[in-house]
Amino acid sequence: MSNGSTAQTRWQGWEPAMDFLRKRDGTLWIVSPFITTTPPERMIHGSRVLTTLDPAKLASGASTFQALAALLEGGAEVRILPKLHAKVYLRMHGSEAVGFSGSANLTLSGERHNHEVMTGPETFSIGFMRDLTHHWAAAAKHRLTMSRLIQEQEKAERLSENLAAQKLIESGVVVILIDTQMLRGSFELTESKVGIPIHERTKGFRPARVDFVQAKNRKQGIDLLQAGLKRLQSSRTGQAIKLKGSLSFAVPVAEHDNFQDGLQELNSELRTTMGELVKEHAEAWQADFITRLQQAAQRYVRADPDRVQAVLEGAASSFDKYIKKLDVGLSYGTYLPLQTPSRPLAHDFRTYFQGVRENQPLNWEDDVEA
Repeated sequence: MSNGSTAQTRWQGWEPAMDFLRKRDGTLWIVSPFITTTPPERMIHGSRVLTTLDPAKLASGASTFQALAALLEGGAEVRILPKLHAKVYLRMHGSEAVGFSGSANLTLSGERHNHEVMTGPETFSIGFMRDLTHHWAAAAKHRLTMSRLIQEQEKAERLSENLAAQKLIESGVVVILIDTQMLRGSFELTESKVGIPIHERTKGFRPARVDFVQAKNRKQGIDLLQAGLKRLQSSRTGQAIKLKGSLSFAVPVAEHDNFQDGLQELNSELRTTMGELVKEHAEAWQADFITRLQQAAQRYVRADPDRVQAVLEGAASSFDKYIKKLDVGLSYGTYLPLQTPSRPLAHDFRTYFQGVRENQPLNWEDDVEA
């Protein structure tokens, strides 16, 4: 590969190669199956990068979205060459190509942690460069774009939860999936309720749904819930892991009862706080709800005014019943390990767990009246 006489083989990573190439002119070529970091920013623009792209590797961290995105944003051209294993770093200036080859990927591990071997600086032969440019041309149809990178990262994020599930199954844990009720009731306003004759109704018209309580009024409860879950995760069961997606936590079997006790305490706190909030604001919330309902009713230009008034009175009664019910709280399900999958799949973590062992609302005191 080399016709130079100064090439040496050393136990080292890729950084000395970059330091050498930083001082030379020409197009920077990076051949590395896995990439988790980048060369200095001023070296990226105009460089050519050959690598691989596998959602499973992104999920495991062998390559990272951030590093590949930084190369694209910095002006590098990145192409994907399946089954690539070589690691080469060189500058090509005119007909001369000088650089390094060896075992180190362009990763943090390839520089700081692994025992790597690199040879260089060396002048690469014409035959080697001919083969390299052939591989580059063959990878033209696999040129990496930001949109494709984002798609692969989305696949990787789904896989990462499956990889986590594999580890969970092997480490004696259960998954607790939490569901919440946060004052989300609504009143459905239809043409039939406001007295539009059947022959005058709009075919396919969607009814208006008006929330009893606006999102801004639920925020206090949501903030309390989020803070409580963080506190529960860190203090009572420090080993609990928040999984991506829904409110699901991986909890060691030994901490299962403690975690459920924490949910009971959190739910009691949540219900008490929201009960006090309801008592303080129920009258104002009802007035706001009726105003929004009246505004929604204005779209029914052929509505019977008396019928609309009756609907509003009925809605006020529905609001009172809803608030007295205080539809706030938590429920949970506990999932048990089923088996270790033979390979990670892009599915929900429940693929690897048995059906819900218990799925019940937590029991509370008598309904709080507004």
